[in-house]
Amino acid sequence: MQPTQYLLDTAAFTRNGEVFAAQSPIFDFKRALEGLPAQKDQSLSWSMQGSVDTAGQEFLTITLTGFVVLTCQRCMQDFDYPIDAKNQVLVVDNELELDIDADDPDAIERILGAVQLNALDLVEDELILSLPYVPRHTECPHLPEALAVQDEEAEDEKPNPFAVLSQLKKS
Repeated sequence: MQPTQYLLDTAAFTRNGEVFAAQSPIFDFKRALEGLPAQKDQSLSWSMQGSVDTAGQEFLTITLTGFVVLTCQRCMQDFDYPIDAKNQVLVVDNELELDIDADDPDAIERILGAVQLNALDLVEDELILSLPYVPRHTECPHLPEALAVQDEEAEDEKPNPFAVLSQLKKS
C-alpha cells in the first residue's frame, strides 16, 4: 500500500502561515523503519506550520509525536521509545543558499523550496533524526542484577576530571 502524499507549495504555505496536521501509520515511514524490530499498529501525529519572519525568511516548523518500537541494546528486549520532536527549517529559493553556513553545526537546517514538497518525506527525516543511535531503556527492567550493579559501580569509579583544578585552587 502506498503512503498518502501530502504535497504542499512551500512558498504559499509559509507566506500564508498555514498549518497542517495529520496522523500517519508508522508503516508510511519505510526509510525510518529499516533495521528496526516489528512495529505495532501505531500512528504518529505530526504537524507542519509555515511562517515568515520580519526579515522575510520563510520557515517550516515540524512537530512529531508518538512512539516507535526499538530494541534495548543492554537487555536486547523491545520497548516503546517515545517520540516528541520539534524542528524548524529555513526554506530557501536556490541551491546556492543551501550551502550557506553548511559547516556550522548550530546553523538552522535549510531545505529547498518546492511547488510540490512531499511533507511526509520531511516528517520522516525528523523521525529518523529523533531516533537514538544506541537505544536503551532509561532503567532497564530486564538487565540482570549483577550487570546493573556493575554499571553503577563503574559510574562511581570514574575520576572527576575537575579534581586537578580543585588541587590547583588550593595552592
